[in-house]
Amino acid sequence: MTDKAKRAAIGACIALFANMGMNSVFTVFLPVFQTEWGADQIANIALAATFGCLMASVCSMFAVGPLLKKLSPRALFLICAGLAAVYCLLYYSATKVWMLIVAGLFGGIVLAIGTHAMGVAVITPYFANYGKKTPLIVSLVLASAALGAAAFSFLPGILFDKMSWRNIFLVIGAIVVVCDAIAFLLIPKTEKTAAAADTPAAAGAEAAGLTMGETLKTPAFWLVFLGVLFLTIMYQGLCVYMPSYLTALGMNESVGASMQGVMQTVGIVFIFAGGALVNKIGVKGLILFTGTPLTVGLLLFAYLFPSVTNVALAVVCSVLCVSGAVITNICPTITPVLFGQKSMNQINSIYSGGAFWGGAALASQVVGRVITGTNSFANGFLTAAVIGVAGMALLFVSLAASPMKKKA
Repeated sequence: MTDKAKRAAIGACIALFANMGMNSVFTVFLPVFQTEWGADQIANIALAATFGCLMASVCSMFAVGPLLKKLSPRALFLICAGLAAVYCLLYYSATKVWMLIVAGLFGGIVLAIGTHAMGVAVITPYFANYGKKTPLIVSLVLASAALGAAAFSFLPGILFDKMSWRNIFLVIGAIVVVCDAIAFLLIPKTEKTAAAADTPAAAGAEAAGLTMGETLKTPAFWLVFLGVLFLTIMYQGLCVYMPSYLTALGMNESVGASMQGVMQTVGIVFIFAGGALVNKIGVKGLILFTGTPLTVGLLLFAYLFPSVTNVALAVVCSVLCVSGAVITNICPTITPVLFGQKSMNQINSIYSGGAFWGGAALASQVVGRVITGTNSFANGFLTAAVIGVAGMALLFVSLAASPMKKKA
């Protein structure tokens, strides 16, 4: 691995850590938002997160790909620094609930450009230099985003006693601006290091694979999109409602929240494991590695977690469910297998951003409506599990319908 390739991976890790972390603190601030604007406004306040995920999905699908054609990944991280500053200033100055929603929508733009979709885009030009370590490097970069989500969740708790929530957003904004600037300085200009000497690009040949237009016309593309979206609904549906479920069973709120902390922290290990194992277990193995433990964990939570006296079982369920974090590994792994390298950045931005964040936006509504409609968390978790299994099935069908097999 060359020094420039290492710098690109490190820069991507730093930027994703900060951008994902910034966009993951909203739920931590929900209690203070509720105090500020009233408990009766909590549903409207939550729209900031829902609309933010939808905006991230739309921007990832329609904006990130075209931007990557005009601007380098490192330039986009510099743009993210400015956008992050505006995002935090919007929260700092919010005096009405609708202003929070506007801030959430703006955050979706930052999320699309600065997190999953950009992570692989940054290191894609250096794939030739990573060689067989490519899946591990991709998982490392994506794990840095998950680490940011976990780390930034602790920051407000540390600062709540020292400053107002508005000033905390200013601190968060400053951290993100610095991290994005460091990423910009670390990541080399791609036009100077875009390919190793033995790659097709260096030899003047065109990268193998389908164009974006050809890709959009294939059934495999939409099968993967729906597969990732369904798996995300399963995972995020659990993440959103698990603390409420445990609290409803009588568990202390701090203990209930810690179960989700277990999921987020151990999930990082699973992301690494997915990247390290993919060369041995293949794409099909990675799909099973992602969805099967998560499905089992969901069903255990729904039907075998009897009472708060068995915290150990809750921990077991949580550890099983952390495999859902590997969903982000599937996107960059399955794209070159199905469509080649030619349009990988554009395709991956749609999968990692559009399908993933689209699923995150839908999860709270789909699973939540089942829970409230049937007055049963178990039914909500069962619904999420069924949707997730359907997602795995769609991914397997996409592999069978691979357009690259037809071109071979």
